[in-house]
Amino acid sequence: MKLIYALGMKGAYRRAASTLGLVALALTSFLSTSPASSAEIEDELIKLPTEISASNTGVIFRNFIETFGESVLAARYPNQANGMFKSRPCSSMTDPKCDDSTSLFYTTYLPICTDSAAVDCIEKFVAKNKDGKEFPSGQDSIQPTPSYSVYKADSESNLIGPGSPTIFAIPGAEHGGGNRYALSVRVQGATPEGEHKPGQKFGKFVPQNINISIIPVDYVKSSQQGEYQKGRWVFDEAEQKSAFQKNPFSTCAIEEDSFCMNQRAFPADFTYQVVIRLRSSTNGWLFGRVQKPDVVITSIPGGEKWDVTAAPVRIPQIWEFVPLTSMPKDFADWKAKNWESAPSSGLYDKTTSPHTEVRIPNPLNTGGVETAINWLNYWMPITGDKATAAPSTWSIRNLSPNEMNTASSCYDSNNPKYKEKRVTGIVTSNAMITSAGPPQFDAKEQSLIYQVAGPHFEKDGKSLFRGTYDLIMRKDVAQCLYNFTNAPIKASISVINANGEEIVATEQIVERNNASGEWITLGKYGFTFSSPRLRVKLTQEKIAAPAASPVQSNQPVAKSNKATITCIKGKINKKITGVNPKCPTGYRKK
Repeated sequence: MKLIYALGMKGAYRRAASTLGLVALALTSFLSTSPASSAEIEDELIKLPTEISASNTGVIFRNFIETFGESVLAARYPNQANGMFKSRPCSSMTDPKCDDSTSLFYTTYLPICTDSAAVDCIEKFVAKNKDGKEFPSGQDSIQPTPSYSVYKADSESNLIGPGSPTIFAIPGAEHGGGNRYALSVRVQGATPEGEHKPGQKFGKFVPQNINISIIPVDYVKSSQQGEYQKGRWVFDEAEQKSAFQKNPFSTCAIEEDSFCMNQRAFPADFTYQVVIRLRSSTNGWLFGRVQKPDVVITSIPGGEKWDVTAAPVRIPQIWEFVPLTSMPKDFADWKAKNWESAPSSGLYDKTTSPHTEVRIPNPLNTGGVETAINWLNYWMPITGDKATAAPSTWSIRNLSPNEMNTASSCYDSNNPKYKEKRVTGIVTSNAMITSAGPPQFDAKEQSLIYQVAGPHFEKDGKSLFRGTYDLIMRKDVAQCLYNFTNAPIKASISVINANGEEIVATEQIVERNNASGEWITLGKYGFTFSSPRLRVKLTQEKIAAPAASPVQSNQPVAKSNKATITCIKGKINKKITGVNPKCPTGYRKK
């Protein structure tokens, strides 16, 4: 269905076009967790198998957990001759080991604000029930240990110090694992690329990415040494590159050597408010995995304040496994044409000698949605067009430059038409597959188009999975896209199916529509998939030009040479007008 309408810096974290991963996988049946056998388990706790069998094949669309990782300050170097990306952890901006680099970049997490003047910190985190009652949070006694990649902050250069996601307790907002929540406000920045020379001072850091995630978590203490492992950045001197060392099969949202915090389901009918204060303005377009967001961004002394309130959403995920002998007859041909259409990694069937490598493509890493939808359309008839699980998610982030490559310049905060360089808008959806970037402006349709896709059904194979879509953008962005004036704007939103037909609203589809203020707020909820488009159309009434006022002339008005006379014939009177008027025959002048 269509709705019309490594590290994260400089390639350090390899981010997909969507936050969902699509991989083709082969697994033995005894290793997979079937939905039927785990019906009582929260979707957030269902674990993927970790081994591969060459006798099976399958497909996975899986959400990416944002809280993995550790803060780090690292040096960036030009790509090596073999194309490999080189970086190394640094202890400070003056670390001599990093002096030969061309730039520095950092990834860290914001702490709680210590006073009213602090910036680059979390001011407020609360839960709200459906009646609007607030449930305040408090910092929990159990917290992640400090990052192993310790570095020195530098406020004059806008370098934020090392940090970790913060664990809060919210009494009154209990979930299946207690009342703990992990709040991760991950920020990333870099010095200007290529400007630094050995022996010189690095330039100031410019903020580039921000990601806000809320995850309900439990607490599981380690029962034996080595059961869990805290991630850490290491530098290989021989290969001259950094790597994040962590168990690749871990399912912990927060993992330490001594404990694991698993992601749990959000309680029903709660929204969550996060208020943060930033030293520098964050530009660009936001993407969210939330529903009905309210976003207020204001200037404050020394920076910018974000106030975000939204409800979590459930994102469908798929992992279904099929014996190769049960695949369609055209699978070999389809695989030959499509298996190389996406980057991939390999897992191994360890039951064979030697171990057999199994290719695992990830089409969403190609950018856009066409490849992912192609895979979805092929696999859904095989897997039953249903979700395997639909874990709940609450996250908002700004889009990377790669995701904005095809977007209109009107979405760019640096557009000279705008008085202020600040966030231009946000788009959110619970679709498994979404467009990479903000809605595309279709000049022919005069509409904003957003493509989404996902399975038709919940994991029971019967209940329809209902979609959500929200679009909030500044009024001046709409004016830029449509060449509008300051006159009032009207908006409409519709859902278009894969055949180009508009889906008529039903009692299941509800809408949010407000285009009267500085921000245009739109939403559509309750539609169904497979690959619809969301179409938003903005219109503006043309104001009629005022009537022209009579032109005043200083020239004297010429006198007319015409005269009027009255002619009579008996009782009949007739007036005759002319330059030299005369009475008709039979009449005489009065």
